[in-house]
Amino acid sequence: MHLIILLKSRKGNHANFVDLCQNMIIEDLPKCHLDDSECLRDLYEMVIKEIIENGLPEQDVPPMEPMVIENVTFNIHEVANLTIVEGMAKGIKECIVEKFSINITAGIGHQENTCDISVEGHYIMEAFSPLFKNFLGEEYMHGNGYGKSETENMHLIFDFPFNVIQHDDGEIYIKCIYDLIKYDYENREKVVYAADNIVVGDEDISELMVEMMNENWRIVMSTCAPPFMDKSVESYFKFVGFFFDSVPARHYIIEDLSPYLKP
Repeated sequence: MHLIILLKSRKGNHANFVDLCQNMIIEDLPKCHLDDSECLRDLYEMVIKEIIENGLPEQDVPPMEPMVIENVTFNIHEVANLTIVEGMAKGIKECIVEKFSINITAGIGHQENTCDISVEGHYIMEAFSPLFKNFLGEEYMHGNGYGKSETENMHLIFDFPFNVIQHDDGEIYIKCIYDLIKYDYENREKVVYAADNIVVGDEDISELMVEMMNENWRIVMSTCAPPFMDKSVESYFKFVGFFFDSVPARHYIIEDLSPYLKP
């Protein structure tokens, strides 16, 4: 299993500024110049840790640490369907923000994070492929049990476009364009898997499959991780958006952003 981030739906189009203030003292936020990447990085890391740890109760947004994963199904290359029935992810709030910068004229932000993430819980899996017969003797494989993955030193790189917009309240905000986010990632350390109750025919092949996955973890990541990562990145930035959608830019950016407003 890999990291999946789930959020409950928002109430309205934007998180409420007053509600956010209940968790975070906005006036205490450091203010940064647009070209001060170190200040922006420290600001971003502080805000993310606060929201991940405490959530936004008034917006029905739970804390992300630990993060509950329930009834999420992914199709992997039309070969396997994997459902995480009930699980938990840990380590998100300890991610280190290594870089964070904003190019205000181009409307592009860049960040790099390094994380140690563990995900575990109850899974259900069904997989079918004629290729399985070559090494398993059967074309169909299924599982219903406990699974876990541990990922250390995962390096994540994000480029996220944004617009500078003005709301009806007259305040200026930075609004991320979620569906245009680009990302990449690299596992700098080995990914370790564990699972039980993986079955072919009447035989439990859990030990064999886990051994194969751990020996070939890079192949497993390259073939199986993309659908998980796509969902994770989408949900992560929507979660981050609660801050940027809620807090006027003047509370954390020194420069006047009105020259960069989108019509």
